[in-house]
Parts: sequence; C-alpha cells; structure tokens
Amino acid sequence: MKENTKNVLAVLSAAFMSFVGILTETSLNVTFLTMMKQFDVGLDIIQWTTTGYLLAIAIIMICSSYLNDRFTARQLFIVACVGFMLGSLISAVAPNFPILLLGRLISALGAGLSTPLMFNLVTEVMPREKWGVYMGIAGLVVAMAPTLGPAFGGIITFYLNWRWIFGFVTIFAIIVFIAGLLVVGKYHEQTKSSFDWLSFIILAAAFVTLTLGVNQISNGFANPALWLLLVATVILIWLFVKISKKSAKKLLDLAVFKQKAFVYGALAYFLLQFNNIGISFVLPNYIQIVGKQSSLIGGLILLPGSIIAGLLNPYFGSLYDKKGAKLPLYLGGSLMLISCLLFAIFGLKLTVMMIVMIYGLMMLGHRMSFSNTLAEALKVEKGTLRADATAVCQTSQQLAGSVGTTILAAIISVWQKQGNISYAVATAQGSQVAFYFTVFTALIILISDWKMFRAENKI
Repeated sequence: MKENTKNVLAVLSAAFMSFVGILTETSLNVTFLTMMKQFDVGLDIIQWTTTGYLLAIAIIMICSSYLNDRFTARQLFIVACVGFMLGSLISAVAPNFPILLLGRLISALGAGLSTPLMFNLVTEVMPREKWGVYMGIAGLVVAMAPTLGPAFGGIITFYLNWRWIFGFVTIFAIIVFIAGLLVVGKYHEQTKSSFDWLSFIILAAAFVTLTLGVNQISNGFANPALWLLLVATVILIWLFVKISKKSAKKLLDLAVFKQKAFVYGALAYFLLQFNNIGISFVLPNYIQIVGKQSSLIGGLILLPGSIIAGLLNPYFGSLYDKKGAKLPLYLGGSLMLISCLLFAIFGLKLTVMMIVMIYGLMMLGHRMSFSNTLAEALKVEKGTLRADATAVCQTSQQLAGSVGTTILAAIISVWQKQGNISYAVATAQGSQVAFYFTVFTALIILISDWKMFRAENKI
C-alpha cells in the first residue's frame, strides 16, 4: 500500500471536520459566565453545553465500527458535515438554553462521525510503517481543537458575541465540506449486517446514567441519587456485555478486550483525555473568577502551550516510528504528572504566567503520549477488530471529556456552595482539589503504560 495525494487529502478532510466539531467543545468554556447571566442558569446547568455535546459524540461513536462497515466514507463525511452545520445554526439563534442544548446535540454528528472516520482512513489507506506520522498529523489537527477552543471563544466573546462562535465554525465547516467532496471516496465494500439496537440503547443509557451520576457529586457523596445512578450504570454495562455475547447483530465486537495490552492502552488513552478536557475546562473559569481576568485572557492563557505542543505532534509521531512507544509514552506521562502536581500545589494562587507555563508543560506531555498511545493500543489488534478497537478508543475519548468536565465541575461546585467564604476563594479551593484528582489519574496513566508494555511482551 502506497501513499497518494488524494488519500492524504481525504484523511485531512476528515481531520479538519473533526477539528471544527471538537473546537466548540472548549470554545464555550470562556462564555459560561456570560451565558449564565443571559439564560439565568447556574454553572452546573450551563456546563451541559459541553458535557451533553461530548456525551452525544460518545454515543454516536459507539456505532462507528458498524457505520464503517455499512456506509462509505463519503456518505459518513456528508452526514457529519450537514449535521454539524445544522446544529451550529440552531445554536447560533437559540432564544433559550434548551434550544441551545438541542443545537449542540445535533451538531455532535460532526465530531461523532468524522473523528473515527479519520482514524479508520489512516489505518485503511496509509502504509503501516507510516501510521505513527499520519496518526501524529491527524492527531495534531484534532488535539489542537480543544485547547485552541478557549482562545477562539474568548476572542469572539470579547470583541463580538458568543453567538458568532457558531457562525464562524459553520463557515469553516462549509469550506471543509466542499473540499472533502472532491477527495473522500469509497475504500472498501459495504456489508449489510443487522444493527444491534438493543445493545446500542443499553450502552447509550449506561453513558447517560454515568454522566448524570458523577454530576451528583456536587450534592455530596451521601446523596442517594449518586449511588443509584452509578449502580444503574454497572447493571446496564453488565446487560450490554451479556447481550452482546449472544447477539449475532453488529455493534461492537467485544473480542477486542481479550488483548490485555489493548485494555491498558485504552485506559491510558481515556485518562489522558480526561485530564486534558477537564483541566481545559477548569483553567479559563479559574482565571476569570479567581484571577478577575476578562474572557479574552481566559481564552488566551491556553494558547501558547497548545500551539507549541501541537506543532510538535508530528515529530512525536515520528519519534514513535523510530524509537518505539516506551520513550514518548513514559516521558509524556511523566510530564503530565508533574504539571498536574504543580497545578495542585499552587492551586490557591495561580497567576496568568504560572498557568501559561504549567499548562504548556502539560500539553507537551499530552501530545507526546496521546496519539502514540492510540497507535500502540491498535497495534495489537488484527484485521476487522482494528475498526472495533478504534471505535472503543474514540468513544472512550469523548466519554472521558464528558466525564472529566462533569467530575471536575462537580468537585468545584461542592466548594462554591459554601456560604462562609467568598465565591472566588471557594472556586480556588475547589479547583485545587480538582487538580489533586488529576494527579491521581496521571499516576494511573503511567501504571497503565507499564502494564500495557508487559502485556505486549507476553503476546
């Protein structure tokens, strides 16, 4: 299999559609204070514009393996673009919060379909020895989006209005749509297998109950709703596994989980995105509430680290191809651990410059690890299982962002509800606890990497 220009452009078209879909994940974070006043809702409600969006993407991605078999890349690309543009237009003119949320859920088709499409194209039309480079290039486009989002949202909100965020991304999506129609085609024969609707509904319900459950943390651990929702999640996942093993219909092939190396790699991949999206949510709000800075500054603080680390993403992919996975994964995981620890230690008095420097360090670690962890996890899966493994990883990535945002927001909300201290001080204290939580998850990432490499040696 050889590279050709049309295949490269097809991968990039899907990547840019993913970019524009994911950009709005975090671009709204800096607009929360404005929208809270406009729609008269609290932080725990307004954060669903991000959490609900990510949750919808995760649910769509459950089907990505089936959709990859059932439809052509061109068909999936068209639906992704049209869904995103329609949802963005609804959000741009939304008169109230429910309509805004509806628009966000419809626009989730953009990233929900195009992100797994992009990675499937890399493994399907690119030579195996170039996977690291193209995963890095595709990862660069996608990984830049969540961290460029706050800067984009901050600039638009400061100089124009938050509604223009959706206007500009719609224009960009139209350009990508037109360009993609010229290069994205059909790459394999489609199979008309039956879709396992029952398993899909059960797993989607599990994602919803999990997200709603962790959102209850803000009401305290003695809250019965928290435990009822988490127990419901466990039961639903158990039902999904039981039904999937017996079903002849297509959703996800659970055989991917027979490879322990893949399981550990997928866990590390999940937690890398958990920390990335969660901290990208916390910092813009921290600097506005605690640091008394504008939405413009709240967006720009993440920009330097995002750009520097993002531009190095293809190099990190090349490093994986030349040196193997251990160097970028262990070094990247260590940098993330150190940066999360620094955020936690200085969590009560973070300045703009401290955030810029520590976040830049964290982004270096994330970029070094993220796409390479995916490539290493997919490496152990063979044949058709690779599409299922991609679906698992991409679904978990979006679920990680949803759960990460929800958990860290819930932790901060616990402190914000205290009446004996100022809102700014309470936000700083809650943020520090949230940062310590990310230290714990960063440790698990390193342990998962170690376990993955040990499992690979036994294959």
